[in-house]
Amino acid sequence: MSRTTTQTHPLAPYADQIDPQGVYTVRGIAALLGMAHASVSGMATYGLLPGGRMRPHARGGRQHVWTGTQLLRIAKRPVRVQYDHERFAPATLYRVGCRCHVCVAAHSAESLERRRALAEEAFTAEQRMRVLDLVETQTPVAEAAEKAGVTLHQVYGRANWDAGFAEELDEAGWSLCVLGQDHPQCSTASGYRGNEKGQHRPPCRGTGCREWRRGMAQQERAAVT
Repeated sequence: MSRTTTQTHPLAPYADQIDPQGVYTVRGIAALLGMAHASVSGMATYGLLPGGRMRPHARGGRQHVWTGTQLLRIAKRPVRVQYDHERFAPATLYRVGCRCHVCVAAHSAESLERRRALAEEAFTAEQRMRVLDLVETQTPVAEAAEKAGVTLHQVYGRANWDAGFAEELDEAGWSLCVLGQDHPQCSTASGYRGNEKGQHRPPCRGTGCREWRRGMAQQERAAVT
């Protein structure tokens, strides 16, 4: 299966940088576009840079050259691109411009995998175990994260997509409960906020009260939207 679409020419965004009186080689166009020499050679081979002439190269052989005026004319022409889904992988086609649902899904999956690989490097299994051990011994999550060499955002960010880690963090977090799981104010606004009715009691950040706060945050966001 293939799909054809029309796009602006790759030169179009750089038209204001092209000197009409200049002469451009493949290397010069590559520098202009910020692309590899081989990529521009491919553009010439596949007809995206028509009108170039072959001239002797200073070091021997021949090379393509274009005048600035030619490049400006080329930049104004739309480009018809054919995406061949039988020959190329969806993620590859996305990188060259295809936005069909298959290629978008492949790109999303690839991006997610890449982000999670980076997250794994930044917050290793050893560091995760260190955080869990500290929290289990009544160390607040923020302090545990700092001692493990990561940020609080990394800890909760991991918990958002790693169900196993989230469950372990919740289990360890019960050690932070100020009132105790069986107390009637556990998992309530009173438990989360502390200092109720003049009593000096710290706010609770145990699992029950954090779950209450998460639920309230979801309701608040839903009310706004």
